Amino acid sequence: MAQKAAKATARKNTSVLTNLHLISLAVNLFFILWRFVLHYGSVTKSAIYLYVLLNAPALGIQLYLESIGRPRDARKAGEDVNSSGLMELLWDVIYVTWACLVLVAFFGERVWLLWLVIPVYGAYAAYTTAMGMRDSLGGMGGGMGGAANDMAAPSKRQAKLEKRGAEGKAVKYR
Repeated sequence: MAQKAAKATARKNTSVLTNLHLISLAVNLFFILWRFVLHYGSVTKSAIYLYVLLNAPALGIQLYLESIGRPRDARKAGEDVNSSGLMELLWDVIYVTWACLVLVAFFGERVWLLWLVIPVYGAYAAYTTAMGMRDSLGGMGGGMGGAANDMAAPSKRQAKLEKRGAEGKAVKYR
């Protein structure tokens, strides 16, 4: 049964990665043809540096997804490239880079500032994760906000057990 799921994951990864590479090739070719061939007058050294520097993370992520999605060992199915968590963030970097490439082709170099959405969102996600962990850890470094609320209002089950104990109907074990 597990082998069937692994084969399905491998098939899905193959399809997703093929589409990823084709779309990336199309977007990059469009950008290069539009900016560097049709509008070669607007190309500067800084335009080339920005293209290489800000497109490199997306290309690196594509290589990483390729390596984990289609492992070299035939006995392994590979990781699911559409899983949640970090994979979603990696896909977001790719999508934002593609959007920047298309918009920069039409509107100029200032649109690369849109790429700043990625580190800003990363900082926001790290902050909210840290705050959530701090609240859930309770006395280990965070406030007692979550634990104090739990003590104030016991659950229905806990209240029922306390009531039984007070009545003297506690269950006796042998």
